[in-house]
Amino acid sequence: MRKAIGIDLGGTNICGGLVDEGGNILKRASKRTGTGGRRVVLEKIADIINELMEGEPIEGVGIGSPGFIDVEGGQVLSNGGNIKGWAYTKIREELYLVFKHLPVFIENDANVAAICEEWLGAAKGMDNFVMLTLGTGVGGAIYSKKLGLWHGSNYQGGELGHTILYPNGRPCICGQRGCVERYVSGLAVERNYLELTGERLRGEEIFKNSLSQPKCKEVVHRFAMDLAILLITLKNMLDPAGIVIGGGVINSRYYWWDLMIDHYERNCNNPTGTTIVPAKFLNDSGIIGAAKLVFDRV
Repeated sequence: MRKAIGIDLGGTNICGGLVDEGGNILKRASKRTGTGGRRVVLEKIADIINELMEGEPIEGVGIGSPGFIDVEGGQVLSNGGNIKGWAYTKIREELYLVFKHLPVFIENDANVAAICEEWLGAAKGMDNFVMLTLGTGVGGAIYSKKLGLWHGSNYQGGELGHTILYPNGRPCICGQRGCVERYVSGLAVERNYLELTGERLRGEEIFKNSLSQPKCKEVVHRFAMDLAILLITLKNMLDPAGIVIGGGVINSRYYWWDLMIDHYERNCNNPTGTTIVPAKFLNDSGIIGAAKLVFDRV
C-alpha cells in the first residue's frame, strides 16, 4: 500500500497525516503555527514530517499552504495569507535542504481541500463545484471535471476570500478593503464580537453561546447572512453544481448552517440547481488532499 504525508498549513495550526492511497489517515501530528515567522513555520513543518515518516516508507510530501501558490515552482507568491512573513517563501526549495530524497508538492490550501472532496467526499460525482474553507481566513477553489482546478493566469484563481463583500470596508492583509475573509472567517467572528461588546471571546464560545446570549446571537446571525451573500454571488457568477463548505469553522455549523441556508433561499433570485453541503472530511480534507498530490504526481 502506497503512503504519503499530507500537510495542511493554516494560520492557527499545522496539521499533518500519514495517508494511504485509499485516503485513510494512519497517523497524525500537529503543531501551533504561532507568530514566529517563516523560519519557525518551516522548522515545524519539518518536525511534523520527521515524526510522521519515522519507520514508514513514504512516496513524498504534499503541502496545502495559504496564499498565492506557484504550484510549478513550489513557492508562495506575493500573498502569504495569515502567516507572518510567509509571502515569497520557496517552500519546496527550503524542504529539499532537509529532505533531499523526498518529492515535495505544494498547492493552495483550499485547492487541496477541493481535491479531497472531489476524490472521496461531498463533491464526488459533481461535474463542477466551488470549495469554501472557513478558518482563520477564507480560502476558495473552483473545480470542473473538464478543466480541473482553476489556477488562473497568476495562480490567483479561486481566491474567494478576497472578493469584496463590503466596498471600502475593513482593511485586509492583501491590501484591499472589505474582503470576504474580514467578515466570514473565524477571526472575523471574534472581531465582530469585540466591536459589538468591547470584549474578547474565542469563536467557538461565541457560536456556542449564541443559543443563550443575545450579543453572541447577533454576531452569529450577521456571520450567517454575510456568508449567504457570498453564496448568492457565487451562484449567480459561476452557476456551480455544488458549493462545498469546509475549514475549521464548519465544526460549529450546528449554530449557523440553517440561518445561512434560509437567508440564501430567501434572497437569491434562483436558489435551485446548486447543492450547498458541508465538506465530508471537515478539517481533514486538507491533509488527505495534500497527500493525493503525491499519489497523482509521483
